[in-house]
Amino acid sequence: MKKCILSALTAICLAASMTACAGSSSQTDSSSASSSSAESSSAAESSSAADSSSEAAPKYDYVHGADGYYNLAEELKLFKTPVQQAGTCWLYAARASMQTSCEKATGKELKMEIYDMLEAIYGEGKQEGLFVNSAIDKSDLGGYQQFVADRLSAECKDGITLDSSMIIDPTDRETIKNAVRTRGGVTVGIDSQNCEVGMFGTYPTLIYKQAKIYDHVVTVIGWDDHFPKEYFKTPAQQDGAWIVYNSNLGGKCQYISYDSPLEYAISHTVSDTYSQVQSYDAGNVLNSYITTGDSTKVANVFHKKGKLAAVGTFNVFDKQDIKIEIMSADFKTVLYTQYAVLDYRGYHTVALNKPVDVTDYAVVITYSKGASVEGETVEISAASYKTSIEKGQSFVFADGKWKDMTDSDINKVIKTDKAQSFLDGDSGAWRDYLTFGDIEAMKKTDFAPGNCCIKALYTK
Repeated sequence: MKKCILSALTAICLAASMTACAGSSSQTDSSSASSSSAESSSAAESSSAADSSSEAAPKYDYVHGADGYYNLAEELKLFKTPVQQAGTCWLYAARASMQTSCEKATGKELKMEIYDMLEAIYGEGKQEGLFVNSAIDKSDLGGYQQFVADRLSAECKDGITLDSSMIIDPTDRETIKNAVRTRGGVTVGIDSQNCEVGMFGTYPTLIYKQAKIYDHVVTVIGWDDHFPKEYFKTPAQQDGAWIVYNSNLGGKCQYISYDSPLEYAISHTVSDTYSQVQSYDAGNVLNSYITTGDSTKVANVFHKKGKLAAVGTFNVFDKQDIKIEIMSADFKTVLYTQYAVLDYRGYHTVALNKPVDVTDYAVVITYSKGASVEGETVEISAASYKTSIEKGQSFVFADGKWKDMTDSDINKVIKTDKAQSFLDGDSGAWRDYLTFGDIEAMKKTDFAPGNCCIKALYTK
């Protein structure tokens, strides 16, 4: 057995955690005084004092076993856990997920600055995407992991590309565990306002039985199925806890009871095998998609010479089959064909079995359920979601021919719809900024589609 080594929390870290969780306090450790008293007594008195101490205060001698235990922090050497600044927990959690993925996959440290991520997602230095209204401080607005996937999947920065964002059912404990073990950390939403924070010896703990608002994001990096239920400030109903990186603490593993419901579970992975990404879409923020019948064939035409190594796309269904074809830009010649399965909701990168030399070409994808597209521009009180499309970029195959997505009659040959998104929850990061009208506008299923969500990734 190996004892989980966690140093005592500093006063600053504990204060930060307690500020985030209303009405919380830490448990005190009185074992030292009991131990000193026992040392100055006879053997009999020592035994009696120990028995009395065990009734008056808990013992901090828990040692986890190998069974039902895993912790990425003990496996990875480069993983860092800094304390967050402002309301950017969602970005710290996302970076931790990508950091652990990067080290697991490449053995390298991911160097990504939080405010570079914030500016990339909410800033003005882009043509389309999310733009925060000037009256709102974007560092305090908060955000969702889908925003990270939408923006960072469209670029290759410092040789690193976000190549997948897997949306997981937050109640599916085994899938979360498998993702942590095989992919890296999993970001999850928690209720940090209506929780109880405690300390049991060297173990920082957190528990709430029912969430009122998911206002904070942490990264699951492990678990202990046998962590005693009595270790929490209010005893849990069951043993077991998630081991998380909480950016309110920094540098410390926190144990969150299995009793505490999670939300918005997403696992990000990154790759260092690509040199550049070609795309037109602003992502799939609103989970928009189109259909043309039993299957839907769409395409993006690109004009960039190189070796095409992979194709990226979003999937808003639990599972669907796709057929990828690399064709000439006029759709007359098929250069390459490959089949794949999109087996989770979120962003996927499908590596081609063999890189294809390309210059002017079309990436054609036939979806068995529906093709993800960017929606139309939406103006809301907190921010604006802007999209743009030009003729000759995105196409849909309907009525036996290819039609440009900019055609004025495009909505006559397709059906538009939206899948479940972050807006369907009754609590979350943007809760205080969205009006009823904002939500209705963003949920509208009848919309003018923009570009198809298809990305072309080139090999180095």
